[in-house]
Amino acid sequence: MDHRNVDRPAIKRRDRPLVVLSTREGRALDDATGHAIAEQARAFGWDLLNLRFTNGSLPDDRKPSGALIQSLPTEPLARRLRTLGCPAVRLGKLPHPKDDLLPAVLPDFIATGRLAADHFAERRFRHVAYVGRKPWALLKSMYDAYRERAEELECGCHLLRLRTGPEKGTEKYDIRARQVGEWLIKLPKPVGILAFNDSEAATLCTMIRRAGLTVPEDVAVLGLGNSLLNCEMAPVALSSIDPSLDEWGRQAARLLDRLMRGEPAPASPVMIPPRGVVARRSTDVLAVEDPTVARAMRFMWDHLDQNVSVEDVALQAGVARRQLERAFRQHIKRGVNAELRRKRLERCCELLRSTEITISDIAPMIGFRSNDYLHASFKQAFGVTPRQYRLGKR
Repeated sequence: MDHRNVDRPAIKRRDRPLVVLSTREGRALDDATGHAIAEQARAFGWDLLNLRFTNGSLPDDRKPSGALIQSLPTEPLARRLRTLGCPAVRLGKLPHPKDDLLPAVLPDFIATGRLAADHFAERRFRHVAYVGRKPWALLKSMYDAYRERAEELECGCHLLRLRTGPEKGTEKYDIRARQVGEWLIKLPKPVGILAFNDSEAATLCTMIRRAGLTVPEDVAVLGLGNSLLNCEMAPVALSSIDPSLDEWGRQAARLLDRLMRGEPAPASPVMIPPRGVVARRSTDVLAVEDPTVARAMRFMWDHLDQNVSVEDVALQAGVARRQLERAFRQHIKRGVNAELRRKRLERCCELLRSTEITISDIAPMIGFRSNDYLHASFKQAFGVTPRQYRLGKR
């Protein structure tokens, strides 16, 4: 019997929804944000169109089903999308009074500022500072949170607001370098400084050296953005706050998907906290006054992968073992082996967060001679296994 003519339900045509992406003029999305949005678009079955390629105009031949935009709720594109009844999400930086009209996903600058203060406090800094630029623009909330958290931790907080003027090029750099140098000389040392982005932090490292100071021993420097191009090629490898730019894009796409399916908009913006600090050489120090302890810790930290004993450390510091142990307990409130274990686990956390190196390969890199010992030590310290930590279950 020929079954080809048997009645069958008609195949329903499934049109892929069109989602448009619009960025502010001259500001392309960070690669991590763009990749996360593209990844979510594939998962949701969207066609994604960047309005860069249409001169900022919505397409004439196809109505968008959703939009990811950087426009403010009061700007023409946002108003046009509302007229069309098109769900939209704002990839913003700061809250806006009319966020009820245009749901927003924003970086949590308050959490970022507090994280920076905690990072320096963990390294026993009693003085921290911030280098900002007039006007405050986006980052006043970050500085306020940084200062308030530093005060909670009983750290003095100092501020340099960089002057702006008509100067350009070398003249501008020389003026700024003198301004920074004069300020640095007056600051109590050691001091930890937060800059408002990685490029400024890297430049600051050069200016610190020009002032005759060292990074990180005199001045530790922390950037924002975790841009590998800037952090790994800075005059001193730069510690930086990872702002979770991929999560910013991912959560914006997921919120838009919910709106496109008819779910209500959230009552307030979705805030994306920073992922953490990626520590590199520029803050790789503990702020201690005793030069013997400082020398000992630098030797330990530079040789984490080796089987370092307390006797090895004492020899490098030029003191007897008992004297070194007393100095450690007096200045950092723990013994030499405890500090070595703490630093190894801290380094383990950094590698778990920022790389895909296997846990079994991480163990010898940080001086653990077996995976079992690493797992036991890690779980005792943090309450989770290294794998759970990497997966974000912390």
